[in-house]
Amino acid sequence: MPLGYARGKTYHVRSVLKALELLQAFTPDEPEFGVTDLATRLGMHKSTVFRLLMTLEAEKFVQRDHTTGKYRLGIKLFELGSLVQNLLELRKVARPYLEELQERCGETIHLAVLDEGQVLYVDKLESPKPIQMYSRVGRRAPAHCTGLGKVLLAYLPPEEVDAIIARNGLKRYTDKTITDPRKLHDHLALVRQRGYATDIGEHEELIRCASAPIWDHTGKVVAAVSITTIGVRFDPRRMDELVHLVRETTAQISYDLGYRQGMSDASLRR
Repeated sequence: MPLGYARGKTYHVRSVLKALELLQAFTPDEPEFGVTDLATRLGMHKSTVFRLLMTLEAEKFVQRDHTTGKYRLGIKLFELGSLVQNLLELRKVARPYLEELQERCGETIHLAVLDEGQVLYVDKLESPKPIQMYSRVGRRAPAHCTGLGKVLLAYLPPEEVDAIIARNGLKRYTDKTITDPRKLHDHLALVRQRGYATDIGEHEELIRCASAPIWDHTGKVVAAVSITTIGVRFDPRRMDELVHLVRETTAQISYDLGYRQGMSDASLRR
């Protein structure tokens, strides 16, 4: 079945499908192709294959050997593959700590990264309590009004935050949502100072959340963890406990990812 037609899909961009078919023609056994060979293999016109290759080469998805004139996969695919590998490694490292955290607090645990200025959930441990969260792995949430998002935004350069605001806006979800860019920048400065963020009904009225950053070996914030609970059963005095637990957990994960700056025995104590 042609790429893009499986499972009843009816909406597709034909040129994108052709480019993807072209990329998937390369294999470990056949890592290089000439234009004519690719056209024959794919059943496409040679001119079509040539145009696709020119576009893909310009964006570094393929590269041409100037001696043989043949094409092979380019560095951009390696870069994208590395991102996926890093994400898989992050989940693998974090999972035991997330499970322990969930056992200690009995609430829903999220692991998330920032993608296109939005929170992307990459792992979740659901609370055993009756009322559960709508979130799921692979779903997105706004960054400006969630604990995870505010942590992830807080460690970006201000100009990157401004670019995200310009692209995604600051939609109001509740009367507690920060919708003024200056107030958001001030709030993110406070998050950096504290080393954690909270969400007290900023995205959803009844949601209460404590979140802290995960650092990698380069000293960059690469993800965040949150403890999330429902307001109807939340004692405000418990927030300090949740903040302590989530920061302790992210310190452990960061250590396992090679982060050392600012670490102490106390911060790593489990």
